[in-house]
Amino acid sequence: EQVKAIVKKWELLRVNVGSFPADEPVLLPEYLWISRSGTGKSEMLQLLAGYLDAAQIMPFNGMEKVIEFTLEYCEENEEFTELENLIKYLSASSGYHNEFKGILAIDLNDWLPHLDNPHFVELLEFLSEHNRSLLLILIVWPDKNYIEKLEKMLSLYLRVHTVVIEMPQAEEMFAFIESKLERYHCRLSEEAGAILLDTLRMLRDLEGFDGYKTLEFMVQEIVYTYYCGEKVSSHIIGPEVIEYFLEDGKFIDRYQQRYDRKERLRSAGFRPGF
Repeated sequence: EQVKAIVKKWELLRVNVGSFPADEPVLLPEYLWISRSGTGKSEMLQLLAGYLDAAQIMPFNGMEKVIEFTLEYCEENEEFTELENLIKYLSASSGYHNEFKGILAIDLNDWLPHLDNPHFVELLEFLSEHNRSLLLILIVWPDKNYIEKLEKMLSLYLRVHTVVIEMPQAEEMFAFIESKLERYHCRLSEEAGAILLDTLRMLRDLEGFDGYKTLEFMVQEIVYTYYCGEKVSSHIIGPEVIEYFLEDGKFIDRYQQRYDRKERLRSAGFRPGF
């Protein structure tokens, strides 16, 4: 909803932009996105870029409209190689000439416990010097231990607006799965749909639920199980096909175990992926 509110502001900006002096650019603010994994951020970034380009609210230049970059942590007594990598990425995306103009989304999660690291200040200084050609979006997990301090630090260098991106509701995720299944020429029966919706409601409340990433996995498993069956002529998926995803079934149990294992690895200093 907060992202929709931003687009509404941009729409007003598009309508009113004619009153700006021709030689003055429209400088959009930077954004801090607070979001869990799997909320569809990549898709949102592409949609925002498409809108901004079509509405001519900001210029775009480069091989891509959106750059998504994960800034890995660097110790303060080491070279800040990640900033160098970011600069190289921006240069490559512009074709090594002119400058990249577009959306730059940076994942800062590795840096949340290290906001006092001088390299982080160096990053903010770099971004503040180059923000006229970028729509900058900084992305972090909803960790209450660091957000307030992060916002204060960012405000010293950038015009940051904070946006909280919520996990989609179960009904919205269910519609996503249905639309994906339609591409495989099949649909859920009423009973199967009710079972799956209950499972999605439970999944959404799990701390480790990673949203659309898991939904994609679920779609592939449902399709595979269905088309490995003997009766596929009706193209209707019954409850027997999705019993693996029952609210008290193996999927939920294994999903929680995987998250617990991932958290143990994270606490030991590893960065496991889903």
